[in-house]
Order: sequence, then C-alpha cells, then structure tokens
Amino acid sequence: MNRIAAIILLSSIYGLGLFSCKKDSHVRINMGYNYFPNQIGRYVIYDVDSIYYYNSPVQTDTVKFQLKEKIESIYWDNQNRPTIRLERYKKYYNSNTPYLSMQWVLANVWSENLTNRTAEKVEENVRFIKLAFPINKDQKWNGNAQNTNESCDYSYEYFDATKTIGNFHFDSVLQVTQVDDKLSNIIERKYYIEKYAKNVGLVYKQIIDIQSSGPYYPPKPIMQRITSGFQYSMTINCYGVE
Repeated sequence: MNRIAAIILLSSIYGLGLFSCKKDSHVRINMGYNYFPNQIGRYVIYDVDSIYYYNSPVQTDTVKFQLKEKIESIYWDNQNRPTIRLERYKKYYNSNTPYLSMQWVLANVWSENLTNRTAEKVEENVRFIKLAFPINKDQKWNGNAQNTNESCDYSYEYFDATKTIGNFHFDSVLQVTQVDDKLSNIIERKYYIEKYAKNVGLVYKQIIDIQSSGPYYPPKPIMQRITSGFQYSMTINCYGVE
C-alpha cells in the first residue's frame, strides 16, 4: 500500500481532515456524570416532611423524619453492570428527643446504576431513569422506560445553575421536572421534581399530588381547597464521605 492510500485509509477510520491546514481539535462533551456520584462511602442526610390529606371535612397527618442515603458498596448485577448498593436509614421526629441523640435504623436497601446514557434508581423494586446524558436543555426521556408504569416524559428545567438549597450554596445544580400538570385541570395538581448538585447527587425532592373540591366563587387557589392526596419534600441537611 502506497503512502497516499495509507493516509486515506487512516482518515476514514479516525475522521482526520485531509485538506485542512489547521490542527485538529476535539471538543470534549461534558456529559454531566458528576451530578450522580458513585463513590463508596458517600452519603447525604435529608430532612423529610410529608402531609397526607383525607376524609371530608379534610383531615391531615404530618410525618417528619431524617433520611440518610449511603453508597455502601458496588456489586455486579445480573446484566454484569456495576451497581450501587444504596442503604437508607431513618430517624423519626420526636419533639422530646433531638435527632443527634437518636440511632440510625436501616429502613431499606435500594440500588442505582450509572451508565453511559442514564442514571437509574430502583425504588421499592421499581426502576426509574432519573437522569439522561448528555445533560442539555433539549434532553427529554421517558422516566418509566424501565418499568411497567405509563410513560412519563422527564426534562431538564435548568442545569449548571447556582442555587441555595437548605443551608448550602451550590454552584452547579440541575432540576429534573418529572410531572407538572398545573394547566391540565382545576381540581387536581401533580408536580414532581428533583434537584441534583454536582459531586453531591440528589439535594432536593418535591412531590405535590392532590385533589380538590370544585372552584369557589370568588376563585380560590387549588392549594387552599385540598380534599385528598399528599405533599412530600426532601431537603439536604448534610453530606460527606464515611
């Protein structure tokens, strides 16, 4: 094979420019993997608040606790993929006992997978696609593609944004909007979002899933006429590596 033929062959394989005098430069895409860290020993503690609405006239139950999610180890799943063992511990609120005086109690074990294109989390044996890579404003994906629930289009509301969440100031935060049907009707409200910080992971989660009575006259906001459903939030309290 002569020299010119060899150059043409290499160019077709590696995408080299034959007729450019400029030095070839490759722009490396920032996929955003560091929004979903997988370091063994890394943990995040959350303050969790939930309100449940039921009966008529409406009554409420409030549940408060701290939740600790810790990456305990990495193992290989049945698809031969590295899989995170995520241990989840709880401390239930007691007005007479501060959280610092309580012992963590193992509540359950979930798992996570970080692939080239997705960050996935198995919650109570249901797999969700939490993030899709690369992270960009046009990225949309079915968060339920790996389970039997109906299709649900996730999207990025923003990313690489400076945000204060809890007592922390983060320079790179993204928000995944999972469900937001505020315009669909006037008697139901469904709003599911999660926020992630680089090198920390999930830092905030909010769920609003409520039903209400019909609109009053004069009009009354839906959140002021709830009849059933629940609200749930997780806010980062602290994080680190053990």
